[in-house]
Amino acid sequence: MSIPINGRIAIIDDKINQAQPLINILSKNQKPHTYFSGDPKYLPVDGENYNDIRVLFLDINLIDDATHQDKVLKAKLVPVLKRVISSKNFPYVIVYWSRNDNEYDSLIKDIFDNDLDDRKPIGFTSANKSDFFNYDGTETEDSEENLESLFGKVTNLINDDPVHSYLLQWENQIHQSTDLTLQEVFSSYHEFKDWTDNANFIMNKLGSSYSGKTYKSQIAENKLKSSFNALNIVLNDTIEHTINTTAIEKPQELQISGNILSDNIYSINSKLLLNGATDPIEYSGAIIEDINLKTEAIFKDLLNNSIDRNHIQNIIPDIDKVDKTEREISKLVDKNAKAIRGNIRKEWKKIYCTVTPLCDYVQGKNEYNRCVKGMLIKSDYLDYIDDKSEAIFISPIFDLKGEKYILILNFRYFFTSTNTHNIKHIKPLFRARQQLLSEIQSKLARHINRQGILFLS
Repeated sequence: MSIPINGRIAIIDDKINQAQPLINILSKNQKPHTYFSGDPKYLPVDGENYNDIRVLFLDINLIDDATHQDKVLKAKLVPVLKRVISSKNFPYVIVYWSRNDNEYDSLIKDIFDNDLDDRKPIGFTSANKSDFFNYDGTETEDSEENLESLFGKVTNLINDDPVHSYLLQWENQIHQSTDLTLQEVFSSYHEFKDWTDNANFIMNKLGSSYSGKTYKSQIAENKLKSSFNALNIVLNDTIEHTINTTAIEKPQELQISGNILSDNIYSINSKLLLNGATDPIEYSGAIIEDINLKTEAIFKDLLNNSIDRNHIQNIIPDIDKVDKTEREISKLVDKNAKAIRGNIRKEWKKIYCTVTPLCDYVQGKNEYNRCVKGMLIKSDYLDYIDDKSEAIFISPIFDLKGEKYILILNFRYFFTSTNTHNIKHIKPLFRARQQLLSEIQSKLARHINRQGILFLS
């Protein structure tokens, strides 16, 4: 099912009696939606229009039933659309009403190419209003039948871009999984003599199971967050099962043609790997820049212990052909390594990553934070980092303010710190997402837990 079931359908029509048949059909098919008359008094506040729209039904003429020039219609449409659709709303399609099919394609294109190019739809199509309404506003005899067929037109518009269709199917599955999670956890509520008391009991138990012994001492807000996090665990499993057991409508290979900006993957990596949240700085996964000049020597040592000398030796031109002693070759490698380290330090960021288990933070047991020192360096220097060492973690390449970077952690520089920080000497940057943090913690665990075997030979 590609048509949204999560309320991300909107209707803009100045005459509610003409929008009512569409509202009725959407309601009959259980497609939640939002209606806007175009009256500024009832539009979202500018800057607070955060609710993403996936399908927009738009009446081109929000003035009256008379015929107007495009510039007059545009003057009314642009401010309304700007209030309804946020600049962050993407992707979505538009079905616009007009008296003749495709009559206002050029107007729609002009609006979104010039006035609202930061919220352009990925597709649009027209619907002939005379198929549904007479000029006096009354419904035509076959209005209901035509409105039913309109869903087919919307589906075709969505399916014109298959990846859009698949993303809507994914959103619908998330919506269904959320509902299933509530059903599974609260499925016995019909048996409750008192819904509130029993629901309160379940929520408290969920929070307690997540936070452990510290739950009783938590403030109300943190208790609720613990309950929500417990529900998230169930939800994640439900989403995974729903996706893996639900058939995808009209699956096909997604073809790539035309010009692709391959560097986009690094920008996407920054979203997949990192979260822009910088508070609280004790939160697991926090990446914090160390701007204390007194720690410069420690990080220089860290950098030196993270460099792959063998690779540097291999890039020195014709080194194998030079008649030099091993000591002279070592000096030559040292000279090149020093130059490389100097170049890295010109643009590096000295950082440490909080690797405290999330449960310790949530349960308030992190009297001491566990941290690992590392650095953010340009990806150009990736080949010089020792990727064979068990002590070194290297992240995938990601975009940071338009430049390609990698995160390097050296587990030899693991340390603990109290929860009191000198704010003058640190600068929170972002947070590693859970998967990246889990990989860091897993590799750290392997580094410090190599037991070895006792035997005689």
